[in-house]
Amino acid sequence: MNSRLQEIREKQKLRRQLLAQQLGAESADSIGAVLNSKDELKEIEETRETYRASFDAAGPSSKRKPQVEGEDTEEDVEEPKEELEMQPPDESNPYEEVYKDSTTFLKGTQSLNPHNDYCQHFVDTGHRPQNFIRDVGLADRFEEYPKLRELIRLKDELISTTNTPPMYLQADPEHFDLRDLKTKFDVILLEPPLEEYYRESGIPHTERYWNWDDIMKLEIEEISALRSFVFLWCGSGEGLDLGRMCLRKWGFRRCEDICWIKTNKNNPGKTKTLDPKAVFQRTKEHCLMGIKGTVRRSTDGDFIHANVDIDLIITEEPEIGNVEKPVEIFHIIEHFCLGRRRLHLFGRDSTIRPGWLTVGPTLTNSNFNSESYSSHFSITQSHLSGCTEEIERLRPKSPPSKLKSDRGGGSSRGGRGGPNAGRGGDRGRERNRSFRGTGEGSEGGGVHTAGSHLARDGQTLY
Repeated sequence: MNSRLQEIREKQKLRRQLLAQQLGAESADSIGAVLNSKDELKEIEETRETYRASFDAAGPSSKRKPQVEGEDTEEDVEEPKEELEMQPPDESNPYEEVYKDSTTFLKGTQSLNPHNDYCQHFVDTGHRPQNFIRDVGLADRFEEYPKLRELIRLKDELISTTNTPPMYLQADPEHFDLRDLKTKFDVILLEPPLEEYYRESGIPHTERYWNWDDIMKLEIEEISALRSFVFLWCGSGEGLDLGRMCLRKWGFRRCEDICWIKTNKNNPGKTKTLDPKAVFQRTKEHCLMGIKGTVRRSTDGDFIHANVDIDLIITEEPEIGNVEKPVEIFHIIEHFCLGRRRLHLFGRDSTIRPGWLTVGPTLTNSNFNSESYSSHFSITQSHLSGCTEEIERLRPKSPPSKLKSDRGGGSSRGGRGGPNAGRGGDRGRERNRSFRGTGEGSEGGGVHTAGSHLARDGQTLY
């Protein structure tokens, strides 16, 4: 109880510090002086007196009711005192007055409700709106969801015990033949050094950046398993379209878009150099997720666990010159896909982690041996991490599929359950057939953000 109370007090202290910075106060203790300055109180009182005078002058005297016998005249009735009159401030206690007016917030804004005007607040202070989203950290995110918190804990324990030892290889993907890895991977994470990152930071790049033509030439299709996933960091500009082209060339279908929202709580007044190709200030990056093969949420529980994480990452923006991606992307991948053969292309020394093979040109050392790495998956189904009974009980699952009779397939005369049920039944089936393509399944995909999940029922996961 004491630790919880201490945590609440720390959050209150932080809010007061942010409010003091917003109002221009010297410290959190001097907020009252800013909110109750005598000049502002005098200005408010003069405005109210003006309104009272104009209201009294506009009162029509001809609309008075005729006096009825026995009633008091209006002159005899004592007018109630205005409740809007403000008591003079006590000189001995200048902070006793309560805050009653919102004009002291965001001075100069034209918003009718300046308390929630995050755009104007960003202009005035440099604080991005995402700075005020609560409980975005991994430790606090599931505080109100004990079952989900327990599921995450159990999965992390299972992942840590089934991970392969970390392996890394110093190699430039431009000249290195990926087939020499001699492994088909379940998950491939690509983090290419795009020109966009250096263009936004305004600093000279220390390594060769990759354009999308070079990225598309990578033979990812040669090292991906029959059912596998690829995660491609593509920035927030032209990569959103060109990244999809890369996925198609490699034989993957785009199924999700994980978005990294960057906060700037530590440096609200400092922003990166504006991208000359951008219309707005970019405060996010995207990671495209592609799927290869047929993966169904209801039948492929040995390979994927859907609906565990969300498709949104909210973390602090790195310092200028730092192109590190949030470590949470690894947690999302490991929680979702149970495949143990994981490859990270364009990795760095800071991204080496258990369970992953890291390949990149900037690595300072190598310990990769293809035979030693393949020996971890020599037994049938040993490339999967498996699942415990408790995880299976807690994880979100697909609802039971309906029988054909339940969907109304019995009638043959075009009624509700007939083969041409509804308006344009054949056209609907033709649309679905062209949408799914050849050989694809019937269960759906997606990383959820309050409603969009890493697998949706009713369509193939893509």
